[in-house]
Amino acid sequence: MIALFRSSRTGENQAFVYLFVNFLLFGGIATTVGATLPLVIREFGWNYLAAGWIFAGSAAGFFVSTFVTGMILPSWGGRNVMLVGLILQGLGIGLFGCFDSLAANLIIFIVLGLGQGAVEVTTNVSVVNIEAPGKSRLMNLVHSAFTVGAMIAPFLAGFLVWWDVSWRVVYIVMGFLCLCMLAWTWQARWLHEASESSSVSNEANKRKLFCDPLLLLLSGTIFFYVGAEIGISNWIAEYFVEIHQSSASFGALMVSVLWFGVFLGRIGISVGYRGNQLVKLLVICSLASFLFLGLAVWSVSIWWAGLFFFLTGMGFSIIYPCVMSIIGLKFKKGQSAAIGLVSTSGGVGVCIFPFVMSAVSEQSGLITGFLFYWMLTALMCICACLVIMLFKREV
Repeated sequence: MIALFRSSRTGENQAFVYLFVNFLLFGGIATTVGATLPLVIREFGWNYLAAGWIFAGSAAGFFVSTFVTGMILPSWGGRNVMLVGLILQGLGIGLFGCFDSLAANLIIFIVLGLGQGAVEVTTNVSVVNIEAPGKSRLMNLVHSAFTVGAMIAPFLAGFLVWWDVSWRVVYIVMGFLCLCMLAWTWQARWLHEASESSSVSNEANKRKLFCDPLLLLLSGTIFFYVGAEIGISNWIAEYFVEIHQSSASFGALMVSVLWFGVFLGRIGISVGYRGNQLVKLLVICSLASFLFLGLAVWSVSIWWAGLFFFLTGMGFSIIYPCVMSIIGLKFKKGQSAAIGLVSTSGGVGVCIFPFVMSAVSEQSGLITGFLFYWMLTALMCICACLVIMLFKREV
C-alpha cells in the first residue's frame, strides 16, 4: 500500500481539499481546447486533421507520463511528482496559441500532456489511499471537481467570445492558476513521501500484475471510455457549429452541458448511493452512455441533441471513478503501477482516436466522426460486461 499522507484525520482532510481544488483546475484545462476549437481552427486556418494532431500530441505526452508516473511515484513521492506535473501543465496551457506554427503548438501540447499525466496519476493514487475499501464516494467527489472545472472553462470561453475578447485569455488564466496551485503544492508539507511494499518492486511481479485479466479488462474499459468522452468533449462545440449551425458561443456552452451531466451523475451517486456494487454501476452507466450518445447523434433538433448529450454525460459520469475504486479494492499492492497502467490505456486511446476521428470527419463529415465515438462506447460496454462476468466467476 502506498502511504502518501500522514496517518491523521487532519492530514486526510487537507489532502482531500487540496486534491479537490487541483482536480477542479485539471478539469478546466481539459475542456478549454474543445470549447475554443471552432475559433482556433478558423483563426489559424487549420483543418480537422491539424486539430487531430494537436489533440494527439497532448494525449501522447499524457500516456507516456501516466506510465512513467506509476513507476516513479513510490520513489519520488507525491509532492515532487505533483510539482513537476503542475510546472509542465502550466507551461503547456499558458503558451498555447502564442505561435501560429502548428509544429510549435504541437510541442507545447505534448508538454501539457506530460504535466496532465503526472497530476492525474498522483491524484488518483492519493484518493484511493484515503478512500474506504469497496467504496467510491471520495473518488466520485474528487472527479466531480473535474466536471465543475470542465463546465466553468467552456462557460468562460463562451462568455469571452460573446464580448469579443480573445480566446487566448482563457489559456493565460489557466496558466496563472497552475502557478497558484504550484505555490500551494510547495507549501503542502502534509504531502508525505510515498513508499511501497517490496512485493511489487521486482520486474517479475510487475509483469504478473500487468497480465492480470481484471486489470487488462479495466484498462480496456478506460481505453475506449476516455477516447470517447474526451473526444466528444473536444469536438462537441465544432459539432454544433458545423452540424446544427449554432454560434461559437453556443457551441462552447454545449461543452458545459455535457460536463454538467457528468457532474450531476457523480454528485448524485456520491450523495445518494451507499452500496458497494461498483461493477454493476459500471455496466449500467456504460450501457446508458451508449444509448444516449446514439440518440444525440441521430437527433435532428438542436435542443434534443443537447439533451441527449447531457444524458450521455450522466452515463459517462461514474465509469472512471468506478474503475479506479475497483483497482483500490482488488489491487492492494502495486496500486501506483496498476493505476498508472489504466491511466496510460486512456492516454493511448486519446492519442490514437483523434487521428481516426479527424480523418473520418475530414472525409465523410462530423456526423460520421461522432458515430465512430458511438462505436467506441459500444466496445467500452463489452469490456465492462466482461468485467462483471469475471467477478461472477471469481465468486
